Formats: sequence, structure tokens, C-alpha cells
Amino acid sequence: MSCHVALAAGTYVLSKPAALGFASSAALTFARALLASAVLLALVASGWIAAPRFARRDLLRVLILGVLLVLNQYVYLHGMKLTVPGHAPLLYALTPSGVLLVVALLERRRPPLAQIGGVALALLGVLVLLRPWQAGEVAAGLREGDLWIGLAVVLWVAYTVAVRDLVRRYDARAVTAWTLVAGTLAFAPLGAPTLLAEDLTGFALDTWLGLLWLALMTSVAMMLLWNYLLQHLEPVAVAICANAQPPATALLAGLLSALGLLAGDPDLGIIFWCGMGLVLAGVAWVQIAALRERAAQAGART
Repeated sequence: MSCHVALAAGTYVLSKPAALGFASSAALTFARALLASAVLLALVASGWIAAPRFARRDLLRVLILGVLLVLNQYVYLHGMKLTVPGHAPLLYALTPSGVLLVVALLERRRPPLAQIGGVALALLGVLVLLRPWQAGEVAAGLREGDLWIGLAVVLWVAYTVAVRDLVRRYDARAVTAWTLVAGTLAFAPLGAPTLLAEDLTGFALDTWLGLLWLALMTSVAMMLLWNYLLQHLEPVAVAICANAQPPATALLAGLLSALGLLAGDPDLGIIFWCGMGLVLAGVAWVQIAALRERAAQAGART
């Protein structure tokens, strides 16, 4: 999981110049998905990833998961055009809480009050991060970007919960590859024309580096690792690795900004750290409550 955290910190920081370099978020999303799909298909050709052998009843699920995955990438990258790298991991830290709530909904049970309280505290941290009391163009842009990232988190929670059954019945590598390929094909009618309209010759080096990182590290390496972990652990346990991403990203963004390698204000002031503290405290509260609930259920069974 530490490897996933390190790769995620790089993703949040390097996706910013990529998002700004491309005129269209749809073009960047399609370029990323196309490059990642090509790498995964090369791994299929090498024999490391299996050819698709999904049951007919699972083909629609593969397509839906692919659409969720690529749509999540599009919404996230659109949000990154407007917000700063440090905000995105704070919002993605809500993933474990979101997974717990969705699982409780699917199981038709009400989450314990302690978990609801933790979610409320984390959402208070998000409210601090959004700063509704601040006026001005910069603050409004950050808020709009953060709301887009929040929508991306909802899509990511849906993917994480929905893919669990598939990775338990099939090889996680095959699920990763073929859901992304399916999502790329579904996104092509929107992504292909916008990518063809981009002037690729005018891109700066950091735009290319961001695109390569998003395709190779995020869409290939991190997704393979994420689905592998989901194959062996519960979604909530896997999603907990999101807890360490905000401080790791903030440290990386601060370091690169100090070295002059990250343009713009990283927005790492007191409001950011207060918001982070509230979000992470709320997320930890939810997770502790979930562990206690599991322990109580295990004790009742014995």
C-alpha cells in the first residue's frame, strides 16, 4: 500500500501541468486511456495478462465498469484544471467512508451513528477546504475544481464497490485491462475528435511527463495494484491507503513549489491544514467505528 501512496502523490502533482497543458480535458483523458490501453494490450500479447474469458452475463458489467473508470478520469482531470494538487487527495481520502456507506446501503442496514458522525466531521473538513466565505475569482475557481473532484470521488467509490465481485471471480489483471479497454472504446466518440484537434507540438515537457505518468503509473501500475488488493482484501481495507495520500501529496507539492518546479500557489496555508486535519480525523473515526462493529459482530458469532 505504501507503493500505491507514493504513486498517488506523484499523480496528484503531475496531473496538474498535464491538465493545464491540454486545451480539452476530454483529449487528455482519451490520450491517457489510449496509451494505457496500448500498454495493457501489449501485456496481453506477452501472455502476462489473460485474454478476455468473461461469462456472457459479465460482459455488460465489464463495459459499465470501464465507463465508470474513464468517466472518473475525465471528471478528475477537468477538476485539476481549476484546483491545486493538495486538494484532490483530501477529497479522495473520503473514499473509505464512501465505500462503507455504499456497502451499508447495498446490505440494507443503517450505518452506526459513530460512522455517521465521522462522515459529518470529514465533510466539515471539506467545507473548510471549499471556503464558501471567501469571495474572488481564485477562490471560486478552487471551489469549482474541488466540486468536480468530489464528483470524481463518487465515481471512484462506485467503481471500487462494483469491481469487487469481478476481481474475486476473475484474474485482477484481466479485469483491469479489459475494463479500461472497454471504457476507452466507449469514450472514443467524445475523446478522439478532441484529441485530433489538440496542437501536440506546442506542449511543454511537464505536460508530456504528466501524460506519461497518468497513463503508465496511474492507469496501469496503480490500477493493477488496486484491483490486486481488492482481490484479496475488502474494499474498505484497500481504500484506507487513501488516508496517507493528503500529507504525502502536500509534502511533495510543497517541495516542488519551493524548488520552482511547480507553477502557481500550492495553497498549503493554515486553512488547508485545518481542513486536512478535520477530513483525516473524520475518516479515521469512521474506520475505527467500522473495526469496532466488526469486532462486536465476530464476538457475537463466537
